[in-house]
Amino acid sequence: MFNRIRYISCIRSLILGAMAGLTTLPAFAQDTLSLEQAIELALEQNLEVQQSRIQTQSQAIDLRQAKNDLLPDLNARLGHSFEVGRVIDPETNQYLNNVTNRYGNQSVSSSLVLFDGLRMFHNITQQAYAYRATQLDEQYAREQMALTVTRAYIQALAARDVVAQADSLAAVTRRQVERSTLLFDQGASNPGDYYDLKGQYANDLNNLNEARNQLNEALIALFRLINLPYNAETRLVSFQELPMTANDALTGEQLYQIASDRLGVIKAAENWTKRAQFGLKAARSSYFPSLSMGAGLSSSYIHGNGAYIDQVRDRIGQNLGFTLSIPILNRLQVRNNVARAKLNLLDAENSEQTRRNELQQASNQALFNLDAAKEQYKNLVEQVENYAESFRIAEVRFNAGAINSVEYLVAKNKLDNATANLVIARYQWHLRQRIVDYYHGDMILPQID
Repeated sequence: MFNRIRYISCIRSLILGAMAGLTTLPAFAQDTLSLEQAIELALEQNLEVQQSRIQTQSQAIDLRQAKNDLLPDLNARLGHSFEVGRVIDPETNQYLNNVTNRYGNQSVSSSLVLFDGLRMFHNITQQAYAYRATQLDEQYAREQMALTVTRAYIQALAARDVVAQADSLAAVTRRQVERSTLLFDQGASNPGDYYDLKGQYANDLNNLNEARNQLNEALIALFRLINLPYNAETRLVSFQELPMTANDALTGEQLYQIASDRLGVIKAAENWTKRAQFGLKAARSSYFPSLSMGAGLSSSYIHGNGAYIDQVRDRIGQNLGFTLSIPILNRLQVRNNVARAKLNLLDAENSEQTRRNELQQASNQALFNLDAAKEQYKNLVEQVENYAESFRIAEVRFNAGAINSVEYLVAKNKLDNATANLVIARYQWHLRQRIVDYYHGDMILPQID
């Protein structure tokens, strides 16, 4: 018997291949959801984007603390003691036996680092670069999320059109089954052809059911990205028939230069490298001596020696001091910290170079994929036209009894698969074009201050 072409398996593999690379709120109540709206919702509510925003805010606190470390500290202390038995008199410093003594003290002190080998200044610069790097990493996360949502949205559109196509193909087979049923009941139809058509119709219905399931999965994946409950009533906004092609004259190197200048991925890596450079300087600062100044006021009182306020006023002491700390040997901690800082710098430099290489490779690959998608679409348009004419002829001959069901179904399945391929190819072209637009900087997102 006729070896059927597995139509829905072809659809599934094409969708997954073309769209590879995807990765308490009120319900979404809008009737329609455009790509722009989906991106906006994802940038506001997606968990990964929110986590990158929190990381930026956390780094801002670290920068503020690094600046605050330049300020002097100020501390106050109050103490009160009860002693029973043999005690030392705080005034005479003599032992007293079998007494109960109560006394207290209070002090205010402050200290300020005058010089620490510029460690704190290097730390401020280090944290400033880290803060800018996290801002750019957040921007990069937003850019990647916008691209991921675009992929998911196009996948859902493609799945929706595959459902419409599968429904249309099933309708064609249904009409043939209805016609063959009348002829079969009258004894004017070949039983083999009749049952072949009924089997094909059942296969088309299964394909339609599977296509609807693929659509539901694609929609759920989209709603997962925008972090909202799934709403089956939401309709997606269709694209124009073919994408605009404004970047045809670009070379891979030109696209890479534009992407490195406009996207956050390279700028973030550069700032992480600068952070590591100043981290090394901060670590080396610990080789230098440090000088600090301290000052304070203190007083005390003894129970039974007069009024509390009078004692505190009369016993006020003042102090001012300077401390010079010279590192000589501290179990080689500074040396090891410097070695770690050098490794951190090397790692940051390697990461920056890797990001540059990956961006250069990805931008060139994006242009290759776009050219291939255009060529595939054009070839499939011609293929569908040819198979459509072939099927028209086969249908006429089948209705006239000139060919059997096997030849008719072969022609039909060729057209069905070519049509499905064309649906996928059109959306693949859209996706490849938008990826190039992403690297070109045409995917406009709000910048982070």
